[in-house]
This record gives sequence, C-alpha cells and structure tokens, in this order.
Amino acid sequence: MTEVLYRKWRPRQLKEVVGQEPIIQTLRNAVSLDRVAHAFLFCGPRGTGKTSTARIMAKAVNCLKPNDGEPDDACEICQSINDEQSLDIIEIDGASNNGVDHIRDLREKVAYTPQQGKYKVYIIDEVHMLSGAAFNALLKTIEEPPGHAIFILATTEVHKVPLTILSRCQRYDFRRISAEDIQAQLHKLTSAEGYEAESECLALIARASSGSLRDAENLLEQAMVSYGSPLTEAQARDLLAMGGDERALELVGHLVNKSVTEALSLINDASADGTDLRQLQRMAINYLRGVVLIKSGVTESLEYSNEAFTRLKPMAASSSIDHLVHVMRVFSNADTRGDEGVATLPMEMAIVESSIERTPAVTVMPVTSVSKTSMKPDSPVVSESPQQSNQRIENGRARSSPSVANSSVPPQGGTTRAPVRESDPEWDSVVRELRRSKGERFNLGALLRACTSREISEGKLILKFGHKSNMERLQQEIENPHSRQVIQEAVQKVMGTSYEIAVIMADVESSRQSPAQRSHLVRKAQMMGARVVSEKEEEPGNDE
Repeated sequence: MTEVLYRKWRPRQLKEVVGQEPIIQTLRNAVSLDRVAHAFLFCGPRGTGKTSTARIMAKAVNCLKPNDGEPDDACEICQSINDEQSLDIIEIDGASNNGVDHIRDLREKVAYTPQQGKYKVYIIDEVHMLSGAAFNALLKTIEEPPGHAIFILATTEVHKVPLTILSRCQRYDFRRISAEDIQAQLHKLTSAEGYEAESECLALIARASSGSLRDAENLLEQAMVSYGSPLTEAQARDLLAMGGDERALELVGHLVNKSVTEALSLINDASADGTDLRQLQRMAINYLRGVVLIKSGVTESLEYSNEAFTRLKPMAASSSIDHLVHVMRVFSNADTRGDEGVATLPMEMAIVESSIERTPAVTVMPVTSVSKTSMKPDSPVVSESPQQSNQRIENGRARSSPSVANSSVPPQGGTTRAPVRESDPEWDSVVRELRRSKGERFNLGALLRACTSREISEGKLILKFGHKSNMERLQQEIENPHSRQVIQEAVQKVMGTSYEIAVIMADVESSRQSPAQRSHLVRKAQMMGARVVSEKEEEPGNDE
C-alpha cells in the first residue's frame, strides 16, 4: 500500500520542521548543551509538528553521533527509531489509554533501564484526554522520573491539562504555520513527487488548510489523485468547493451597496444551482473581512488575487466602517446549518437585516428633572431651567420627597441615558446571546429574562428585579469572574458598549437617595423587606 504524503514526508530532523523556528532552535541548543529537561509539553493546533518534533527529539537524545543538536540519522539507534523498531521509544495514545490502570502500568515499567539508547522516551499524544485519576497517578512520576526517562506530552487542548502537570513540564507552544511556509513546503513535495502545480493552486490549498501542514498535504494528495499533473488553480477551486468565489464577490458588493433585490436573487439562484450555501456564506464573510481591513488601511495580511483585491477596494471606499461591521456581524450570525424548512431563509433574513441601518434603542438624553412617578407614558419631557432644577432638588432633599428619591436625575452637570424598556429588541438580543450560556450555577439568559426593567447611568447597566431570589442569583453569578465576563461580552456585542453590571430590587432603587439610604447596610435591610420610617439629619460640621 502506498504511504500517504504526510507520513512519507514527515520530517526526520529538527531543521526540517516547518514554521516553528524558535522552538526548534531552543531544542537543538538543549541537546547540544546536554541540558534536556525530563518533561516537555508540546501544545498547539493540529498538524503543526508536535508529534514529529517529539519523535525527532527522542532520536536526538539517543543518537550516538549528534551534530549540532540534530540526530545523524545514520547510527544504529536512529535507524531503529526511524523503522519504528526501538523499544526505548514508547508512544501512548492518550485518547484510548486514558484510564488510571494504563498510567499505573506505565509507572511500573518506567523503572526499567533502556535497552539500546541512553534514554527511554515516553511520548503521550492527546494527553488532555487522560482522566483525572490518571493525571494524579502520572503526577509523581512526571515530577521525579528516573534519570533515564524523558516524558514528552502533546496536546491540542492545553487548557484541559491540570496546572499541576503544566508546572512540571517545559512548555512549548506550536503556532499555526503561515500560508507562505505551507505553500513553499507543498512546492517541494510536488517537485519531489514529479508533479507540476501552478503557484495559485498551491496558494489556495495553503490558505484552505488554516495553518495545518498535515491538512494541506492531504488536500494536495487528493488533488494529485483527482487531476494528475499539472495541477491548476481551477482544479483546486473545484476540489475545495470554491466555485462560488465569483458569486461571493458579487454578494459582498450587493451587501455593501444595500442592493437587497439583487442579493436575494443571487442567493436563490445559487440555491437552485445546488451551491453549498454554507460555503458561500464563509467566502462572503472572508471577503467582508477583507473590505473592513482595506477600509482600515491594513492590507499586508490580505491573501487575495489581484482581481479580487481590485474589486474589493472600491467597496471599501464607498462604505462607512460602521455599516461594514454591521453587515459582517449580521451575516456571520446567520445560521445556515439547519436542513429543515427553506434553506435560503437564514441568509435572506441576514441580507434584509444588513440593509437596515442599526439604530440603538438606548439613546443619550439631555438632563431633565421630571420625576418617573409623575410621567405619563405619552407625556412629553419638559426641561427645567438650572435654577428651577437645583431648587427642586434641594427642596426634595430637605423633605426626603419620594418623587425625587425615585427620579433618574444625575449629579449637577452630568448626563444619563434613558431606561431600557422591557420590550426593547436590543435587550431581547442580549438575552438570546446568553440563552445557552451556563454560569456557575444558573442559566444566564433565563436570569436576565427575569429582569423587570433596566437603565444605564454613569457607565453602569443597572438591572432591576421584582423578586429577591432572581436578583440574588444573578448577583451570585456576577461575583463569579467568568460569568461576569460572559454577560459583559454579550452586552458589548449587542449594544456596542461595555458596561459595569449592577443588580438591585426594583422597589428600593433610587438614583437620588439620602446619605442614610446610600448606606450598604440600609440597602441590605430594604432588600429583606425593611422600610425607612424616619431619618435624622446630621448637624453641620458633624463628621461622626
């Protein structure tokens, strides 16, 4: 059976690893100076060379004649490792050997000395799949292994590895490989395999691999099997289902220009032709990103053809950045994964919505001194002169007027924003963003839906609750850093501004409270059902 490309051309020396130069240089120095750690952690995206580097390191530390930190690939030990016959290199799949019994078996065998080389090297791939008990069993061994044992752990999800393991390893973060490096490697492979390929073809495959060299090599092999030599750009587009590239450019032009009729016709024609709408959506979002970057003056990282760049540039010049961001956000949120109903409906809704200018439901209002309790639903807001406002506020303070206590008047010279009404679509969008978000104990969307009213004041989003239990639950979630961040990110995504979140009971909040009512003890007592009967005014000059 023919060996697949990514295995046939797997690197055999550290210098052959693509796109990880800082890591490779450090490892070569460690081997040259004989300062190799007893435990390594290689983490990063798939297909970036973690396992290959681990195998080369196993050769380098055991090589009989290493050269500048590299294995010579000629000695008996290197040959046995290349042929996968060495008993001193033990590779373990963490996904299928994730139980505590497997690790206990490893602990018993690690004490045996190597048969051929200087070190026994244990390579545990996908180490994050180990169970908690397995990690605990591995902990002591990986902290103080025998002098002849080296552990190399590899994972794509380092956040799942316990900190106790991380702190005992030298960590190396493998980065995604750039499209230029992948394209150069693919060019070497095609030449070595006796194939010809257009540069544009290899560039498309490199970009489609998302930084994974293994994925790119697999795509290249598919193209070789499907089309033979020479490989062309058109063949790569056909292989990658990128035939809708022209349609995606046209769609972006319609979205930027708010040409709803043309955009809807294009989507329905594409669906009738059997085009993959999800792929069309992804390509359109990619081009929208390009328009935004061009508008922002960032063109160095764009990897489009000259024709595509020429067509995107005038789109950026003729549209505002606010509209572009709005279109990209709406189109990105269109869920085209469902197979039921009308397949084009999500994208049709996104097209119509993106053409409508987004008007914030919460707007800045001038300072007024009209009490909430005296305002009728349809009554106009009447502004007072500064003298009238100041006099009314001073009188209200002296009388502890309920009307003033319930008003939303900020300090003199300040501004406030109108309360967010319960039927506000913007707030409904915030709730929808969090409908599947689980906090420390409760569903965040369900808690926010229980909020009776909201208002924004002095950079804070104040949420009012009619039931104490709901308020306390949300307060508990806000005190958790992760839950608070999730809520703030959802609010910022929908409302466009980051706010500090505060929760209160609807019947005890007052933006104009007396000094006693501003006390946290008094507020706590009010939340428990107490009410203020009378207040004693402080004597002037009394600081106690």
